[in-house]
Amino acid sequence: MKATKILRNDQELIDRFLAVFGLGAVKAAQNKPVQPGFFIYGCSFIKEFIEGNYFKKEQVLFKAMEESGLATDSGPLQHMLEEITASQEISSELLAAARQWQAGDVNGRNGIIWTTSSYTTMMRQHIDRSRSIIFPLAEQVLPLDEQYKIAEAYNHIVFEEGQIQPVEHYEKIVASLKDETDEWK
Repeated sequence: MKATKILRNDQELIDRFLAVFGLGAVKAAQNKPVQPGFFIYGCSFIKEFIEGNYFKKEQVLFKAMEESGLATDSGPLQHMLEEITASQEISSELLAAARQWQAGDVNGRNGIIWTTSSYTTMMRQHIDRSRSIIFPLAEQVLPLDEQYKIAEAYNHIVFEEGQIQPVEHYEKIVASLKDETDEWK
């Protein structure tokens, strides 16, 4: 199904980001020379790509699934929507902790370690749930013509809303974060 394939491609980039971002928290806990800017830069990926792109696409899929008869006030769709809200709350905490640390408060560093762990764990579970539950459900309940409409709506998010950079921009962010983690060894 084209709609889920597009989301799977986004998930691959998010998986790479989560691995690098989580490594940053581990290295910070080990007192490696991690700087708060690493997490601030990572938060830009979260805000722009995950929340500004991926979650918007997911919500298009969820809306189509709801219109095909699945409830959003209970069951797997409700859980996915709750995780989107939780992601937004945790990412705000992450950014606040990174800025606190950048201002010289060591408690910000501790907050980063804890909050990054919470965020990466929650997002990995969210993506796993979409792959194992949501995508198979979507493929069962969505008619073919609806799948094309969803893919068109994804294109609208990417190309017409004007706030989202090309995917290469986000790939560069992940590569830059990875390069930085490689220097901490």
